[in-house]
Amino acid sequence: MFSYLTDARDVAIAPLRWNKNQWIGFAGFVGVTTLVYTQDEEIQQFFQRNRTESKDKLNKYFFDPLGTWYLIPIFGSMYIYGLAAKNPGAETAALVTGKAIIIAGAYSFVLKNIFQRKRPYDANPPDPGFWGGPFDGFKYNSFPSGHTTVVFAAATAISTYYNDKLWVGLTSYSLAAMVGVSRMYGDAHWASDVIAGAMLGYSIGRLVANKQKKQNHFSFAPYSNGWATGISVAYNLK
Repeated sequence: MFSYLTDARDVAIAPLRWNKNQWIGFAGFVGVTTLVYTQDEEIQQFFQRNRTESKDKLNKYFFDPLGTWYLIPIFGSMYIYGLAAKNPGAETAALVTGKAIIIAGAYSFVLKNIFQRKRPYDANPPDPGFWGGPFDGFKYNSFPSGHTTVVFAAATAISTYYNDKLWVGLTSYSLAAMVGVSRMYGDAHWASDVIAGAMLGYSIGRLVANKQKKQNHFSFAPYSNGWATGISVAYNLK
């Protein structure tokens, strides 16, 4: 539990440690989100014009819950498999991904209540320019997309942990992107909500997974040379 708090803290203070390239990347993200924001209404209308019954069912029963409820059995099963098969890598990957999901969900919730943006279905006609701010009664929660934030945090954490397995990254990011599209298709979010959620989830998943990988380099063992005892610390360069 303590690691959840320290990782959540590190997410909050990460900008204080960014280098020049990271600030450039952040500026690029803000620029892309702003550009997409100017097209939110047109993108929303495009998706609503192209809805069909079959796509509605696929969205309702697969992609929408993939960004929330399906994540629990997926990574829960992965953890159980790791225990049963005595595969510590699978156990750790499941736990790290679960941590990234929880932290990403918490940050998404906080930001939603700070920005208080209306979802497309909250107004008729939809109003992409409504931002209530933190003192509007916590009625609206469109920005950023929570589903997208969480699923991109999961995709990034698992892909970072298994960075030597290309198929893991391709599969996880493809599914995450489909979840983001489904949120626009279902009229639950604006395109800029999804872009912001994806970048937030990516950043959190990356930070959490990289911290774990650094910790995995260290091993601890009792030490004694006959006259002194203690704990030895070893660092694995691989």
